[in-house]
Amino acid sequence: MPVPGPDHTTGDLDALAEALVEVRARLAPLVLARQERRRTGATAAERLSTPQHLTLLALGDGPLTMTALAGATGVAISTATRMVQSLVREGWVAAVDPAEGDRRRRPVGLTPAGREVSDAATAHLRSRIRSLLDHLDPGEGAAILAGVRALEKAIQLDDERRARAVAASSAASISPSEGAGPDSGDAAAGRIPSRITPR
Repeated sequence: MPVPGPDHTTGDLDALAEALVEVRARLAPLVLARQERRRTGATAAERLSTPQHLTLLALGDGPLTMTALAGATGVAISTATRMVQSLVREGWVAAVDPAEGDRRRRPVGLTPAGREVSDAATAHLRSRIRSLLDHLDPGEGAAILAGVRALEKAIQLDDERRARAVAASSAASISPSEGAGPDSGDAAAGRIPSRITPR
């Protein structure tokens, strides 16, 4: 468990963690867009589920293998596979030729339609959150922005710590005579690109 910094007590960090959990519970219904998905005439972007949107965002910077996509979205490979299959049926994701002809690691990427719906869903989400922030005065908005920036930094530091731990564990468990598996080039874990954070 991380040791509290010099300016924080365990109680302070516990209270902050509890506050973030409560905010998440209140914010989630606003971004799930359930009412829009029920409304007649809703666009594809408005009907897009949160898991679908996160998967499209993870593919926004380029094709990923299923292992890498599962790591980037924080789900099991089987879950990522089912999600990709549903997105393929919608015409938003398609398999692409692997860079070096390794069919065992054939990646998937966004189609033009997939990028369009992902961008539209992001704009819709940003609009919903923007309408919520309209209730705040400038000082409160600046405080939230500073808090988001600090949280992004904490997430990055935690990512780096986890990556070092995984690298150390892998180095200790693989002997020089052993090769890596077919998906060894994929990231074991990752984060959704920071652009999903409301700007």
